[in-house]
Amino acid sequence: MSAKSNTVLKHPEFHGRIGVARRVITPPVGIYARLWGSATHDVAEGVHRPAYGSCLVFQDANGAAELVLVALDACILVQEEVIKIRSALLAQFELESYQLILHPSHSHSMPSYVRKHADRPGGHMIEPYLDTLLATCRELVSEARANAADATLSWAYGRCALAFNRDSIDPATGREVCGLNLRERADDTLLVGRITDSAGKVRATIVNYACHPVSLGGANRLISPDYVGAMREVVEKDTGGAVCVFLHGASGDLTPRRSYESKVEAADQNGRELGFAALCTLTSMFPPGQQLEYQGIEESGTALGVWRLTPKPSVSSELSAQMLSTKLPLKGVPSRAEIEKQLATATERYEIERLERTLSRRELAGDGTEGEFYLTVWRLGDSFMVAVPTELYSQLQIDLREKFPDAAVAVLNLANGTFMYLPKLAAYKRGDLYQVRVALYGAGSLEHVTGLAAKAIQNLTHP
Repeated sequence: MSAKSNTVLKHPEFHGRIGVARRVITPPVGIYARLWGSATHDVAEGVHRPAYGSCLVFQDANGAAELVLVALDACILVQEEVIKIRSALLAQFELESYQLILHPSHSHSMPSYVRKHADRPGGHMIEPYLDTLLATCRELVSEARANAADATLSWAYGRCALAFNRDSIDPATGREVCGLNLRERADDTLLVGRITDSAGKVRATIVNYACHPVSLGGANRLISPDYVGAMREVVEKDTGGAVCVFLHGASGDLTPRRSYESKVEAADQNGRELGFAALCTLTSMFPPGQQLEYQGIEESGTALGVWRLTPKPSVSSELSAQMLSTKLPLKGVPSRAEIEKQLATATERYEIERLERTLSRRELAGDGTEGEFYLTVWRLGDSFMVAVPTELYSQLQIDLREKFPDAAVAVLNLANGTFMYLPKLAAYKRGDLYQVRVALYGAGSLEHVTGLAAKAIQNLTHP
């Protein structure tokens, strides 16, 4: 909620035309699904819960301005696939780059869709699936555009204790590990959006939360949206079946309470925790277009300060966006020849997985000392979406929300691309920390991107 004075309490809102669409995008059983270096299997052997693709289309009152969000249950989409899908959608729907956000949920129990893995077990299924996924994305945007109608998007912040800091140390060896760090407080901020039509019926909900979807680890052999699946089920059951769209926040340093397990009950428990927290936040919200306003004193045994719901004078229909680019210093990455030499002699599966990821980082980085970096910032009335193509540390969303307390700020990880981690400055002092070790960009990059995002929000607020 936002309080611009001490006499009014209200939600950040956007009023315009909003369209919603969803499709099942579950990949086939038997597809190549090795993602974890610790896994002993290559192919998916079943399905825990279905995977979904969703689309939200936002338009101003007369449809002149438009923003399109496509959210997919996928771990990552490699850069070549991001470019292919985005290019096709931009061309077909006559959009500019800043008008489209393509955002994966980052579940680590979804396959890694890389076409060059076609020669691996189940790899022959990857290309047909990706071709189908592109066709589905086209359908999603078409349908959401077609059903766009008068609606209000309202936001409220809540809390969920699912996420824990994961920059931990093994007490026996002193080795850096990705696990529950009980000494450092995790960002527990939950941001929930509610889309209601002109009659007040909920059309869709949005859950923006930062926590790595790694309830399930390398021993899990099922395709799964991880905790996102159970979370959606809980929320949709209580909102009359309205589509729930998950937006994965800045979770580079955050993991769920139950992580890396083999049984799907861990993902379901984590998801139910987030789902009920989202419902708690939804339950706290006022009807669209209304605010809680101080009415004055009612004399009783003491002076009672009376607050009542009243109509807002207006609800913002501002819709605008920016895509920004900058140069970031590259962190040291071995040369292509060095990586390929190590790959040629590697025998352990986890070692091969690490080296293949390192090779991907080298291909992204090129041979210079700086790398091109971009981010997209949307304004939706009193709210903002900040979409960044990396796995951000949560400090970015903490800082932005503190800087803009009267707005709702949703942060989206790995949006419109995949460029590894952006750790906070202090993390770079821990050289063997996983996120630092695999980071593409050097120390200070997160703070620089935070400044760029803040500047974009200011520019969109005061054009």
